[in-house]
Amino acid sequence: MSAPQQQPYQPTGPFGAMQPVQTPVTAPRPPSDARLPRLFAAMMGVFAGLLILVATFLPQSTYEQISEGKTVSKFAETGWARSFDIEPSAEEKEFYDKTHVARYGIPLSAAALTLFAGAAVGFASYRRNSGSPAATTSRTLLIAGGAGTAFGVWMLGMDISASLSFGQDTGRFVTRYGTGGGFWILLAGGLVALLTLALAIVAHRREPVRAPQSPYPVTYSPYPQSAPQQQYQQQPPRPAYEPPSPPTPPAGSALQQQDILRPPTDTPPSPDNM
Repeated sequence: MSAPQQQPYQPTGPFGAMQPVQTPVTAPRPPSDARLPRLFAAMMGVFAGLLILVATFLPQSTYEQISEGKTVSKFAETGWARSFDIEPSAEEKEFYDKTHVARYGIPLSAAALTLFAGAAVGFASYRRNSGSPAATTSRTLLIAGGAGTAFGVWMLGMDISASLSFGQDTGRFVTRYGTGGGFWILLAGGLVALLTLALAIVAHRREPVRAPQSPYPVTYSPYPQSAPQQQYQQQPPRPAYEPPSPPTPPAGSALQQQDILRPPTDTPPSPDNM
């Protein structure tokens, strides 16, 4: 006779009916995806700042005067000063000493330094949440620097566009105004600054908040969904224990006659009863 096979242990009770819950779980977006606009904004801020700083020291506008086919005056203006290709006469030099160029290099350099500061803070706070003070400071500096750079380049462009209309040709004298290589680099820096501004605004988006962890596994539920949970009602308290009373002897029995002949216990004994 073979021994009965041992059945595996199966827990019983309300927690023994755990069944996997087939709930589709959407994988949260990695935090790095939400931080990419902040990283790109910082990189574009550095690129735009470099373009602006370099362009302020390069010729932005040029001036040339030709008399009877011979160049008599020629100079170029940067964001800081004026440089002459042909040394002016004494009268012209005295006139130029009393005047100065529009120093657009000052506001443009300030905007470029703001972009550098925002990019530096952005690189330092890359691993932090977008709502942190460092990330907010970086975004504010990048937006301010990008907007200031774009506005400064636009103002310089309007000034150079107005100077181009001053050119004239009388047949004997020819006056020419033109643009230098620095202006086109400034224009490229302004476009990159606008891109930095847009990326900094997009970087205001917050990362998804992680859901709090539950005490049970995500794929299991303490109770099956098909069966409702058992409701336990509170039972009334049990009465105190009382000893059972002795049984009554049957009529005419010897025990009943002894009880009749036995004097009551509450009556004290008297000589008559003795």
